[in-house]
Amino acid sequence: MAKEEKKPFSQSMAEWRRFIYNPNSGEFLGRTAKSWGLILLFYLVFYGFLAALFTFTMWVMLQTLRDDIPKYRDRISSPGLMISPKPDTALEFFLSKNKSASYTAYVTKLHEFLGAYNESKQVDNILCTPGQLFVQDSDAEKKVCKFNRSNLGPCSGLQDATFGYAKGTPCVIVKMNRIIGLKPQGMPAITCEAKVSIFR
Repeated sequence: MAKEEKKPFSQSMAEWRRFIYNPNSGEFLGRTAKSWGLILLFYLVFYGFLAALFTFTMWVMLQTLRDDIPKYRDRISSPGLMISPKPDTALEFFLSKNKSASYTAYVTKLHEFLGAYNESKQVDNILCTPGQLFVQDSDAEKKVCKFNRSNLGPCSGLQDATFGYAKGTPCVIVKMNRIIGLKPQGMPAITCEAKVSIFR
């Protein structure tokens, strides 16, 4: 079998130039201007349709959402509680009123937690009637009721900067997490039992 002769370099370059642009047929990269135009038109219409379909799908989905309430809520229906300061072990606090180092961390955490309820941070909130449920289902812009830390009395940290820890009567703040649609009833109460040995 005869070995295929290798094309000279000049011939190969001429074929490449003819492939890139053929002056006889007016083809560019093997296609005429009309062929390239039809291909570009096809992809323009194709990707334009995909973009329009995606935009329409997102628009339809956004019409089912509300700004103030999430569409899907997978949390438990009963509200959770959080406490501040959070103890190191379970729900037991170990401290001595005669040793400030034993409760300094608790006091610091309480000041940080209640800082959001200072008078200066509540200026944009509105006054609500105490003991009356504040319902604003039809309001487009939701508002927040004022809650100043002074309402906590001796546990506000305003009169006693140690929240009673230095006196052996420590304060623990219990906060209920918000549950959308929940309307509380009754007067919930929490009982705390103190171990006398802790405050010696």
